[in-house]
Amino acid sequence: MATLRAVLSAHHGLGYLAIHAGQFGAQPLLSRRFVVPGTPAASLVLGAEVAKVIGCMGMLKVEGRMEEALKDWSFTGFLWAAGVPSLTYLVQNLCLQVAYQRLDGIVFNILNQTKMLFTAFFVFLIVGRRQSVVQCLALLILTAAGMLVSYSEASKMAESRSSADGFIVGSFCILLGSALSGLGGAIAEWILQRKRRDSYLFSSEMAVLGSVILLVRHAVDPTGEGLFHRWTLLTFVPVLTQGWGGIVVGLIAKTSGSVRKGFAVMVGLILSCVLKWLVEGESLGWATLVAVPLVAASIYLHARYPPAAKQA
Repeated sequence: MATLRAVLSAHHGLGYLAIHAGQFGAQPLLSRRFVVPGTPAASLVLGAEVAKVIGCMGMLKVEGRMEEALKDWSFTGFLWAAGVPSLTYLVQNLCLQVAYQRLDGIVFNILNQTKMLFTAFFVFLIVGRRQSVVQCLALLILTAAGMLVSYSEASKMAESRSSADGFIVGSFCILLGSALSGLGGAIAEWILQRKRRDSYLFSSEMAVLGSVILLVRHAVDPTGEGLFHRWTLLTFVPVLTQGWGGIVVGLIAKTSGSVRKGFAVMVGLILSCVLKWLVEGESLGWATLVAVPLVAASIYLHARYPPAAKQA
């Protein structure tokens, strides 16, 4: 187990980034194939959070680090570690819901790609990790590639439902949500790298807090047919991949950082388009074909030209 973890952590967590890109790309296909239409989304999220907790505790037990991880654990520390990023994610999700109702799919997806730039900005402010000029250029190229792919996907189902006032409110909300996404990622990275919190413990704490919020929300506004009424055995497939993929996200934040995670997400987005072409026969749009070399170029530039080390 230690050898496998060392291999996956090598080269700034390249193995974890590859796993995350594969899971992110395959997740939409798995959900379409194995989730019955009409299944409550809250139950899927809750199932993934529970799977994440079980997976994290299982890994701590297998690696023999359970006592070490829980040695200095306190409820106050739990609230500070998991509560602050959870709050940013909660407000982020609210902003995204408002934006989705007021913007058409193309504008929503294009503006949503600005979270990569916000992530780099907040990582610099909170963690202190700088980006070289070439790396900043690579982030701009990656953002442009994300906009192209998002435009291609959203244009297939475009429905203009924005008015002038709605466009302004929606644009503000999506930009605020993107900023909060970057802020939450930077805070999580600071907790894991600077405060040295165990990634499995942190991921499980976030999952527990998220589960509590979901259960309280369901108690206040219950669904008529029950939370898990449309589940089948196959539903566990996308739920487990989503939950265990969340564990990898915590490991990425500790070993690679939130900015590199954004590159993995973009590779996963392109992989998702490729899988739709291979499995479902849906043709690849021109934007996706253009985005592939752009993403490759941005990854190369970002890895090849790090900021110069400060002289003593």
